[in-house]
Amino acid sequence: MKVEQLHGPKMKPFQVSELEYLLQEDSSDLFFSFGLQKRGQVIVTCAPARLDIMGGIADYCGANVFEMTLNRTAVAACQAREDNNLCAVTLSAGDQLKPDFHLSLDNFYIGSTLKTYSQIREFFNKKPRTAWTGYILGTFYVLLKEGKIDQFPHGATIVINSNIPMGGGIASSAAIEVATLTALNQLYNLELGMIEIAQLAQTVENQIVGAPCGIMDQVTSVAGMSTKILSILCQPDKILELVSCPSNVNFVGIYTKVRRSTTSTAYIDTRTGTFMGLTILKAAFASDTDTGENHPTRNISEVLADNYLCNLSVEEFHEQCEYLLPEQMPGEEFLNRYGETVDTVTQVEPEKLYVVKDRVKHAIYENARVQQFITAIKNVDNDPDHTPDYLREAGNLMYESNTSYRDLAGLGSPEVDGLVNIARKIGKRGGIYGAKITGGGGGGTVALLCHGNVESSLTQILAAYKLAWGIDAELIRGNAAGAFEFGHILWELKESTPPTHF
Repeated sequence: MKVEQLHGPKMKPFQVSELEYLLQEDSSDLFFSFGLQKRGQVIVTCAPARLDIMGGIADYCGANVFEMTLNRTAVAACQAREDNNLCAVTLSAGDQLKPDFHLSLDNFYIGSTLKTYSQIREFFNKKPRTAWTGYILGTFYVLLKEGKIDQFPHGATIVINSNIPMGGGIASSAAIEVATLTALNQLYNLELGMIEIAQLAQTVENQIVGAPCGIMDQVTSVAGMSTKILSILCQPDKILELVSCPSNVNFVGIYTKVRRSTTSTAYIDTRTGTFMGLTILKAAFASDTDTGENHPTRNISEVLADNYLCNLSVEEFHEQCEYLLPEQMPGEEFLNRYGETVDTVTQVEPEKLYVVKDRVKHAIYENARVQQFITAIKNVDNDPDHTPDYLREAGNLMYESNTSYRDLAGLGSPEVDGLVNIARKIGKRGGIYGAKITGGGGGGTVALLCHGNVESSLTQILAAYKLAWGIDAELIRGNAAGAFEFGHILWELKESTPPTHF
């Protein structure tokens, strides 16, 4: 097979080069009846993993979060079909997953009416070995359901090649969703903007996969830059600024090999308890209408009007709100007193006992830490004479965040805490200023704040972690272009002409 590049960057991630090689070799993993066809054009898009430096699960509370891309990539190769079928192929299925799956666009309808989100979620989650295709083929349904296209003129085959570890806490699912949607944006000329793609990707995650995540992963994967860190205000998805990493400073991820999931019970219960707290506070301040100039405090009812807990300051929470929240509350009691929460992707279960006050406290204090952290990082270059002071401040905020994840959010992990403690013992003498759990918590990847040459320190951390837990952790570093910065590659496939012998 001959692969001719018609458009796109010449410098390509390894996953793109690997895919190109498989095409040239006529790989049976790619070319079959519902796979790619040996002719026509293929659109290739890339979306990176993300490292959650600060903010994490406070995103669904409207927090400011601080996110960067990582040099791990999900690649989507998309080819138009002549029929009405959709096919997903993965090159990293392993033994647990079926490597390909296809359906007809007609599966999204009953007669001429689109099925509901719950019906499509049930369809994709019916068989565990093919549930992964919901992240990819579910994007077609979401584009129809959200009115981004009236009808698809033809089907498509999507090939995914990703080296982002699943369950690693660095947004492997968001990268796949973003890469797929970016490819479909080109294939069907949808003219979607960056934030639209992030929103649609989150909808796939929430409504098709059933994972109640916030939006920071998708925004970072689509809008991230190889040279900047994103400061995002998740109300719902505003990029506040692009921050340069200070000179001689690096953020590094260490994957603990403790897998996590946003569909886990702990993550969902934490989110549910947080929104229960929001509902209780909104009810408590519903009659708070005094907005006169002489009123010494802000109107809490107005502060929470948009359902973002992180609009409360630490002081407001401590002085006016904290005493109103129960430590714990049975789901049945909450439903009887308040009804459902405003959260559209979780439900309060009557038989469960939920932690409330600590969950709310984590979100509000984490938001404050993020803002202090960003200021400290920006000051490293602005005031170089005091670089160690600002790095210590930033690092201490990371350690506080990790403790809060464990003690208030209930999403810690013994292995993660062990790795963070190892990093802390090495400390600033070894160039390690801070460390914390990332993303949804409960395992996954630890983010490190590093200064100077830290190769020896990183080796020590990995060795000590292996000694303590018997696990070979994985170092993940470097930046990559976000999906929009990368753009797309266009390949023309042509069958090779056999050599002529004279």
